[in-house]
Amino acid sequence: MNLKNFIFVSWLGLVLFTGCLREDSENVNQDRIWAHYELYYNGNEDVTYVRATFRFGHALGTRLQLTEPSNVYFNNSSITWRPALGYYERSFPGFIDFGTFRFDDMNGTSYVNEAEIRVIDHPETVEPIDRAQAAAYSWDGAPVSLRETVTLILSGGNNGGNETFVTGAIGATELVLGNNQLLELAPGNGQAIIERNYAPEIQEATSAGGLVWGRYRAVNKTVVLE
Repeated sequence: MNLKNFIFVSWLGLVLFTGCLREDSENVNQDRIWAHYELYYNGNEDVTYVRATFRFGHALGTRLQLTEPSNVYFNNSSITWRPALGYYERSFPGFIDFGTFRFDDMNGTSYVNEAEIRVIDHPETVEPIDRAQAAAYSWDGAPVSLRETVTLILSGGNNGGNETFVTGAIGATELVLGNNQLLELAPGNGQAIIERNYAPEIQEATSAGGLVWGRYRAVNKTVVLE
């Protein structure tokens, strides 16, 4: 295992370990509750998910379940606690591009944050990709703007490997696919997943801070890898 893979596996193990820990929010300092709010549309399902995750102190802190009367809402509707996942989630049919999260802590303090989804799609036509040379993958949608990223995940033919390509360069209209990564994929009919993530600065938060995401996943597209 090389150093890069070792670091990734170690980080993943830390995330999974901390993700298993649970605590009730009444047992912590309310001003140290870190929050992550996500508005996520999956075009393959035509479903919008709203999610809220609370941790103690920081992004890798112990996960928190809110103790009544503390609660979290999306557009004034409460969000359901998912014990197996360790976060709050609710789903809605269709595409919701904008909404408001409200978190009420044990002290009666409210934190309100708006989330926005920005649309992206695959190009209508994707030419066969030659794995032996670098390629460009454009998208249907606006160029990358401030606090945005575009992510492309390619899977090889017959699920032969997965490679991830990301850009956050302001003004970018395409992703550069390096041949070193493309050669890791098996030839044949593969799948392309493309997402746009918009992460504005959190508007209202405790001293621990937090994140707000608006994420759009287009319908997966078949691509030919040669």
